[in-house]
Amino acid sequence: MPRTKEQYEALRAASLAKVQAAAITLFARRGFAATSMRDVARAAGISTGLIYRHYETKEELFAALVDYAAAGLHRVVERFGEAESPAELLDEFTRTFLTDLAGDGAFAEFFLIMNQAFMTHDESPQLQRLRTAHALLVDAVIALVGRGQERGEFRSGRPAELASCYLAALSGLATMRLLPDTRLAVPGPSTLMRLLLRQDDHDRGNARP
Repeated sequence: MPRTKEQYEALRAASLAKVQAAAITLFARRGFAATSMRDVARAAGISTGLIYRHYETKEELFAALVDYAAAGLHRVVERFGEAESPAELLDEFTRTFLTDLAGDGAFAEFFLIMNQAFMTHDESPQLQRLRTAHALLVDAVIALVGRGQERGEFRSGRPAELASCYLAALSGLATMRLLPDTRLAVPGPSTLMRLLLRQDDHDRGNARP
């Protein structure tokens, strides 16, 4: 019995999802240059011929992932701009990131792909868009920290410095996830949030005049 159009589309969507998931992992772990379409097909459990039905080139596949990552960053930036408690917004984001890190790690692997984008001289529109989206995320975190300080939620200090420490911690955790050392443990949200949350005794001793 021939498949219906709906069944065909469902199979195609499932195959595409496997390709994208495999590509994210391989690009993050090996880098773009060291990953071939054959590698992605093998990791996705599909034939090399089938992967080319989804994407004609490795560059096209990478561009699709970059667009997806950039769109995700824009959604995070929009969420950070909402009129809620800055501490609660950042705690929500932290929990989402750490939950992903303890699971399949797709979001964390996107962080590594972003780092690769900043280390290449590729000026393609897709990478430019990703760099722009990342810059917006950094600005949004800085602004969120500033608002949190005004509300007495975050510790004193330059918002840019505090935001840099927080984002560097996320990037470091994403990188550590690739290490084979099983002694490494994903911290709880409260551990990361201590980088930002106000601690009255500490802040009084380090407050600027």
